[in-house]
Amino acid sequence: MDHLRYKKVDLHMHSLASDGVFAPAVLMQRAYENGVEVVALTDHDSLNGLDEARCEAVKLGMKFINGVELSVQWMGVPIHLVTLGFDMDNDAVNTVVNANQQVRIERGKTIAALLMKQGLPDIYEEALEEAGISQLGRPHFAKVLVKKGLVKDMNKAFDKHLNNKHLGGKLRQVWPELSDVVHQLNSSDVYTIVAHPKRYPLTVTKLKRMLTDFKVAGGKGIEVVSGNEKPDSVRLLERLSREYEFAASVGSDFHGPFGPWTEIGKYTPIHESEVSPIWYRWFA
Repeated sequence: MDHLRYKKVDLHMHSLASDGVFAPAVLMQRAYENGVEVVALTDHDSLNGLDEARCEAVKLGMKFINGVELSVQWMGVPIHLVTLGFDMDNDAVNTVVNANQQVRIERGKTIAALLMKQGLPDIYEEALEEAGISQLGRPHFAKVLVKKGLVKDMNKAFDKHLNNKHLGGKLRQVWPELSDVVHQLNSSDVYTIVAHPKRYPLTVTKLKRMLTDFKVAGGKGIEVVSGNEKPDSVRLLERLSREYEFAASVGSDFHGPFGPWTEIGKYTPIHESEVSPIWYRWFA
């Protein structure tokens, strides 16, 4: 497997099917131009972009892996699980995705109701229209507020109406439990991975508790790097991947050419020989 160390891999990115800015095919073209050879599309709670992305990736000669980033919670803390390597007709994956889609709809209705309590009009349907094929979320409500002239810009929309303080902290504990989802997927031939473990508001002690629960439930791996993380954080996650015997995944978590996101295929280097790269399994 030594030759695989020279492949450029990106197993975490987002398209218009969730909260990315590029269509799935355009995203694959960008990945190819950046030299990526092994790629996964991992939209939030959505499989809608996979067929388009796969078709374009295969045409360009890249190895494409089906993926999705699932929203769960652990002890009330929202956690994301990147799930890789499933078939499109996988019942367990589709069941979880469909359930989370319904959660997102109900969450959107809650946002609309909380905005109305602030004295704003009901903009739920307009936010849905703004979202289009994307996942309905607070940015879509913010855009509607700007378009209607109710706030000056997106930042003001969040500062005045859409941050957790103004919404009463009622959007956090809406996702399924981490262990329940991992158990549900564990019977399928899929790989569940904790996305960007160092981004959660968890001490190292609590992170280890979460990883222990994840391991017991049947979780398979962790992202040892997600974008431009500090080298010390990457080294810690490499150690944890060995300690828990987790496969190691990597990705840019690319959403678009702006903000905190790194470019597709770019992330802090890892010590590949010291971990068990998850992408090796697709070249066995």
